[in-house]
Amino acid sequence: MLDFRNFPGSQEFQRHALAYLRGSISRFFGGSVKFDSQPLGALRHQHGLDIAATPHRGVYIVDNGTCAVILGRVLHGNGVKAAFSLQLRDTNVEGLEKLFNVFEAALAVTLTRGAVHKFADKPHQYGDELIELTISKYFGKGYYDHRRIQVAINLFHDLANTRFEGRNFTTGLVLTRSHYAYAEKKGHTREGRLFPLETGRNLSSADGVDKRFWYLSDGQTSFFLANRHLELKHLFITHGARQSLATFVDDYTLSKTIKGGDVLFRVSSQSEWSITGSEGIEFGFREGRWRARNLDQISKLVRATLQVQENFVQGLLFYVFYLSRRRLSSILWVPMDVSQIEQVVLSQNRFTQQPFSILDEMHTQSLIRLLSSDGASIVARDGTLISFGCVVDTSKLQVKGIKGTGESVASLLGSNGLAVKISQDGTIKLYPSNAAPLII
Repeated sequence: MLDFRNFPGSQEFQRHALAYLRGSISRFFGGSVKFDSQPLGALRHQHGLDIAATPHRGVYIVDNGTCAVILGRVLHGNGVKAAFSLQLRDTNVEGLEKLFNVFEAALAVTLTRGAVHKFADKPHQYGDELIELTISKYFGKGYYDHRRIQVAINLFHDLANTRFEGRNFTTGLVLTRSHYAYAEKKGHTREGRLFPLETGRNLSSADGVDKRFWYLSDGQTSFFLANRHLELKHLFITHGARQSLATFVDDYTLSKTIKGGDVLFRVSSQSEWSITGSEGIEFGFREGRWRARNLDQISKLVRATLQVQENFVQGLLFYVFYLSRRRLSSILWVPMDVSQIEQVVLSQNRFTQQPFSILDEMHTQSLIRLLSSDGASIVARDGTLISFGCVVDTSKLQVKGIKGTGESVASLLGSNGLAVKISQDGTIKLYPSNAAPLII
């Protein structure tokens, strides 16, 4: 195994393709990416890893689970010709081990093919093409031909930008190999009912988007059902009427419906759509870029940071994701020590004498409007809204690097408990007191 630096075409790769690769990884997984073209000595010195001794391994989780080392391997038969390393930091790598391995395998295939032409062709294949290859192989392995997943990916790219009678619309599709379970046979249930369509269809990359057809599935309670050959013959309607505060994550991921190798494709808002499997990992496409997030791990982080009960975590995430989908900018702060609020806040506002609670379904619509007000909203760990539209004392901000006032404010508030910043483009960034900021 050679250091990639000594491999033919390595300079061409670094000159043209590396920017695509680093950008796609950073956006997809979040965090920062460090590239090293001489990993053999560097990884041995830094982490005690002898990658030449284990050539079939391409991913290592190091530094107590805070860093993922992903190798870029050029393969030859059963061996490895050369390799570089990518160190991913400043993000939550826990629970993504399987995804890292699938990504590394897709990268190895792409690099091995690129090496034939000394990486002079198609540098863009290390961008979104690589991410979509990863996603298709992640869901396809053991269940589907990954090329059929890619057909569905291309279809939903189009659907997310399709308008019906002048309006964008939501829609959804479930891909399954367990049709009998959705049909409630052999004692199985998927928390809904199956309705055969009068006329089915086969999904194909050669067909255009029939927007009148796709409009008839709302992607929230109703979904078209397709088999592994992309034959679509049924509509599935869930029993649940809408997402609940107390069970938001389960409702959002359809955890009682999406099981085994099932794959959920869903357009959730204008130019925004996602793919979710039974393991709780969501691949979202928004603002022209892919993002992977593990909702179970996000819940765990919130719970551990604030030491709160599960109903609080579910309620908080309900509002965070709702505001994000509606592109409503907001800063939410849950302090661990409420006695320190007045040290960083110049003004507080209350709307009712009896406070609203993020745990009470009755308060949902009023809270959505309050939480999207200018300024920061403060929520106690019992769920009550302490204040909204708060003005933060900017004299206490310590701005490092280039960042907006909102990020600086959220970083300051997050030093006591947890702050969440939701941008107008729908980006969500967590600022926990016990960990680095995390984009979800």
